[in-house]
Amino acid sequence: MVIEAGESNLNNPWVYRPGIYPKNMKLDSKTASFYYSRPSEWLGGRRAVVPCAHILGGGSSINFMMYTRASASDYDDFQAKGWTTKELIPLMRKHETYQRASQNRDIHGFDGPIKVSFGNYTLADPLTDPIMQDFLRAAESQDIPVTDDLQDLVTGHGAEHWLKWINRDTGRRSDSAHAYIHSTRAHHQNLHLVVNTKIEKVILEGDRATGVKTVPTKPLSAGQNVSKVYKARKFIVVSGGTLSSPLILQRSGIGNPEKLRKVGVKPLVDLPGVGLNFQDHYLTFATYRAKPHVESFDDFVRGDKETQEKVFNQWNINGTGPLATNGIDAGVKVRPTEAELKQMDSWPCPEFRSGWDSYFKDKPDKPVMHYSVIAGWFGDHMHMPPGKFFTMFHFLEYPFSRGETHILSPSAYDSPDFDAGFMNDKRDMAPMIWGYVKSRETARRMDAYAGEVTSMHPFYAYDSPARSQDMDIATTNAYAGPNHITANIQHGSWTTGVKPGNAPAVSMLNSNQQDIREDLVYSNDDIHHLIEWTKRHVETTWHSLGTCSMAPKEGNSIVKHGVLDERLNVHGVKGLKVADLSICPDNVGCNTYSTALLIGEKCSMLVAEDLGYSGSALDMRVPEYHAPREIAGLARL
Repeated sequence: MVIEAGESNLNNPWVYRPGIYPKNMKLDSKTASFYYSRPSEWLGGRRAVVPCAHILGGGSSINFMMYTRASASDYDDFQAKGWTTKELIPLMRKHETYQRASQNRDIHGFDGPIKVSFGNYTLADPLTDPIMQDFLRAAESQDIPVTDDLQDLVTGHGAEHWLKWINRDTGRRSDSAHAYIHSTRAHHQNLHLVVNTKIEKVILEGDRATGVKTVPTKPLSAGQNVSKVYKARKFIVVSGGTLSSPLILQRSGIGNPEKLRKVGVKPLVDLPGVGLNFQDHYLTFATYRAKPHVESFDDFVRGDKETQEKVFNQWNINGTGPLATNGIDAGVKVRPTEAELKQMDSWPCPEFRSGWDSYFKDKPDKPVMHYSVIAGWFGDHMHMPPGKFFTMFHFLEYPFSRGETHILSPSAYDSPDFDAGFMNDKRDMAPMIWGYVKSRETARRMDAYAGEVTSMHPFYAYDSPARSQDMDIATTNAYAGPNHITANIQHGSWTTGVKPGNAPAVSMLNSNQQDIREDLVYSNDDIHHLIEWTKRHVETTWHSLGTCSMAPKEGNSIVKHGVLDERLNVHGVKGLKVADLSICPDNVGCNTYSTALLIGEKCSMLVAEDLGYSGSALDMRVPEYHAPREIAGLARL
């Protein structure tokens, strides 16, 4: 039996059409829950907001679909028997079908339920070439080498044409629910699914978990708050996600006894690590103007009727077009050079050097920052002027900051006391700023670049060379058209147009040239503005993990207190496992869907072994899912 708090995602077009994914991130989304953290001095007094999926399939149903994988040293650093990268590679290969040519066939899978491809469409500049190529050229000019496979587990510095969790043959999102649950239920009658149902607690009889107590997710009246109990004969696997699994354990009496008593829960198992060690990746967006001829998804998500009709029609005909992509076609993983580290040492936030020496220096497979280009503005277009944009989003791969979450009552309906801990370790500030600076230079070298959206960048001093510059007069007029009456009216004198770069030398051999821009120089005053901007804008990357850490109960060099053993059993409880991203004791340098799939595959093997299966019985392949009236391969016609 599978019990899910959200709704089923079965053939939901707002799930399986990749290009619609921003809809799931809205604050009024029905497919996500939003956890509000405590106000934080590290964020200028504001609250962090961390969304979590609230639909069958979890994050795989609503995420950005970016295919990245952790570094080899990440899993080795878990310090858990059976969890080294070498031991896990067979499971990495098992869950994926890598739908492209590969020179690393020993580390990729080609017959798994989850599909990996470039998607069925690439947003492009019709006058030159895709934004992807524009970005990669710019990145390579910054000594970030373009590689064929940045997800080879060992490369910590490079750029690539970004792959996606999208089925190349159908154009559909490749989520875990369709791949594992719906495919199994289509062929077998003994997998029961209960949706719209919250787990209030796990029922313990002595030291064994024997069932779960549930309540409706959406009670329609006071009298409907009637609980149910589902009994388990063998095992219970909690998979509520990083911000729900620890709360389920705490409501069950598993956690810090002192904290549990204060909120009216009888302590049954003393595990103070439950809810501690919350981690995420820290993200900022920087938005740039794109030239008018560049293709972006802005008009589509803005609700332009003609654009939407064209996009939906193309999808309905052959499963391709802008709906068959996430608009994220290129990105980088980067590590700073010694010169860049020395530059960070000179900034007003020099603490990162100690973190580099202790954590990154001797592990070259660990990137410090990730950033990618989005072919449009990812955000609320009601707060953005008309036009076309591209967005650089950069996130810190291994923050040193930590948070925690704890229940405030025994009720499954009450919000927890949640401290996201964002930026509460000073070592995290300098790499966040460096990521912005690095990606800004990438943007300024792109042919699509037409200036910055001033309001979406730090408020530099007026005479700073690093000051943001918006569209010039010619680009403004190109967007405005001949009938626009107020284009280029000046209010005040703060926003100025972007200045042209240095003209390249004349060459008859290559007409494909563009102006060359010198790198911007940032003063310490500029860095202070960047620090304040980061505090105001840093947010979650939707990559939460760590709150039920896999470690000895008494802790180790990674965490102070562990919650699970290496077989994912809750310490001190029989028949109870946790299997989601909350088990990770340390961070992973990737978009975390790949790690979540790996944890699920590992847990299925551990449960099967505990039930007495062995040998070929552990292969456990799931059937292929086929959507109603599915015709594969239309996109290739």
